[in-house]
Order: sequence, then structure tokens, then C-alpha cells
Amino acid sequence: MGPMGAPPPPELAAAAHPWLARLLWAAAAVYAPAFLAALLRPRAARALLAAGAAVQLAATLGRGLAIEFFPLTNKMESFNAAALAVAIVGVVAFRPARAYLLPLLGVLGGWLAAALAFPGDLRWPPPLMRTIWYPLHVPLSFLAYATWAAAAAAAIAWWVRQDDAWLSLLDRLALWGLALWSLAMVTGGVWGVVAWGAYFMWDPKVIWSVILWFHYAAF
Repeated sequence: MGPMGAPPPPELAAAAHPWLARLLWAAAAVYAPAFLAALLRPRAARALLAAGAAVQLAATLGRGLAIEFFPLTNKMESFNAAALAVAIVGVVAFRPARAYLLPLLGVLGGWLAAALAFPGDLRWPPPLMRTIWYPLHVPLSFLAYATWAAAAAAAIAWWVRQDDAWLSLLDRLALWGLALWSLAMVTGGVWGVVAWGAYFMWDPKVIWSVILWFHYAAF
């Protein structure tokens, strides 16, 4: 296995797996009419959003099968996971309202566009990732981000409609995000011990994780 910055071996280059890129573009092609439906007929957006999530999940599973590990080894896969998490949360916490769906789908589109902008080459996971705690910690983190993005969308919908039902949804989404983030911090702490020998380090990313937890716990 070469260094992370080295070109990928031929069997992992994007040219060797063109169907994975096509699946991701197919997901984007399904999300586009979902955004249009959210604008014109919000109730029709859920089925399209679920279909796009299914195609994107297939692309993600394909990448994982190709490297025989959870596909979270580079920036492209990280943005892909973030977008997929938003799609899943959007389906689960669906509400047929433009003021809620359009901001949420906008976040989804932005993260998916970022994923598609990066090279699609596959990477073997480095030794620090080769533990069960990594594929537990990172997806939980992205699901927490996605849930908080949905909470922000609910806040926008409340600001537009002044309906207290949106405040109830906002509270539930913020609480779900806090629960997911708490689990992510626990699994991340264990991963830190396995990878670096410490539960906590004075690293900006770790510090901001703690700040986020206290923010949403206070909220």
C-alpha cells in the first residue's frame, strides 16, 4: 500500500470503476426533480428523495465493496456521506412544506456537488482507520450534522410560517442530533485510544466537537 498522497493503483483508479461515478451522478439526477417537486408540489418530493437516497446508497456500498471497508477515506467520500445523511434524515423527518424542504435540499445539493467535484479514485484505508470504531464514529457524526441541518430548516419554516408545530419539530431534531453526536463522541473517544492512545487531545476538531455538544445540550 502506497502513501495516502500517492496516485491510486490501477485497480482503484476511477477509470476502473466508472459505474460508481455513474451511480452518483444518477443520484444527483434524481435529487434534481426532488428539488423541483419541493418547489411546485412538496408532497411529491418524498418519493423522489427516497429514490435518490437509494441510488446514492448503492453507489456508497459499491465503493465499500471495492475497498472491502467503509468508504470514508477521502474528501469525496466524506462529502458523499454528508449528502447521503441529509437525504436519509430528509426522508425520515419529511414535512411537505417549501420553507422546510428547499433549505434542506439545498444543503444536500451543495454537499453532493462538493463530492462530485473531487476525484472519484478509491483509496485503501490507512492503518488508523482499520478498526470497527472508525465506521461507527464517522457515520454517526454525519447523521448528527444532517439532523441539525434539518433542525435549522425547521427553524426557517417557523420563521416563515409562524406555526408552533415547527418549533416542536425543531426541538425533536435538535435532541436526535444531540443523541447521535453523543454516541459519535463516545465511539470517537474509543477510536482515539485505539489510534493515538488517548480519549481526548487538544486538537481543534476535538475541541469543537465538545463545544458543539455543550451548545446543543444547552439548547
